[in-house]
Amino acid sequence: MKSIGIDIIEISRIKENGIEKIAKRILSHLEYEIYNKIINLKTKYIFLAGRWAAKEAIFKAFQTGNLQNNYSDWTILNDSKKGFPYIQNKNKKDNIAISISHSQNYAIALAILL
Repeated sequence: MKSIGIDIIEISRIKENGIEKIAKRILSHLEYEIYNKIINLKTKYIFLAGRWAAKEAIFKAFQTGNLQNNYSDWTILNDSKKGFPYIQNKNKKDNIAISISHSQNYAIALAILL
């Protein structure tokens, strides 16, 4: 393990800042397609908060505030059989483990740079 990053997002922040504005800023193209298929608004908030927390945790794991990557360079998907999240990114050499959890009010993510 090289480093870890953790982040927590209060879901109400998304409501305050505008869900579509945040979705367009942080989601990759593939994540945005998945997001648009979600019908329930509460589920959209939870999905978006989890992705935002995960990407912030990734940035913190790299321990730099000046990454060449943007939020949309990272795609967080879920394994179709087991459901756990995993990361696809444009820089294939990075090996990162990610965990996302959420409650009614918060989403939290932990990223481990291996």
